[in-house]
Amino acid sequence: MDLEERYDKLLRYCYMKLRDETLAEDITQETFTRFYESKNYHDTGKEMAYLYTIARNLCTDHFRKHQDVLIGDLPSEEQDTPTAGNQEAMIVNRLSIESALDRLDAEERELLMLRFACDMSVTDIGKTMNMSRFSIHRRLSAALAKLKKEMEG
Repeated sequence: MDLEERYDKLLRYCYMKLRDETLAEDITQETFTRFYESKNYHDTGKEMAYLYTIARNLCTDHFRKHQDVLIGDLPSEEQDTPTAGNQEAMIVNRLSIESALDRLDAEERELLMLRFACDMSVTDIGKTMNMSRFSIHRRLSAALAKLKKEMEG
């Protein structure tokens, strides 16, 4: 995986946690700075798990320092859609998914984001969140079931 691909994945992760494009870019850059300055990382082939751990900690630190900051509205994304009706359906679908995700707790949202949006393996998620693979698998299954129930309800 090249540097640009790693950067894009981490930027997406930070953006999904922070909902602020500029802040996500800043934290992504800080993640790479800390990674390259780190003396704790030994080349084990698990660079992405370590990068996600740094990014997660930086996002958590940001929220601790800025607890009064409100999460912004849904981002506006430019998408090439053939019809306005199709675009409206996509917006409604996105809003229903966002709403269902908002009803999950923070850990459930993060697990789902790491697994499906960031395409991390269960093993890497476990290393990032300092949990066993079994625990991650069990919590992912529960989060998916809860999300499905929220989407149906």
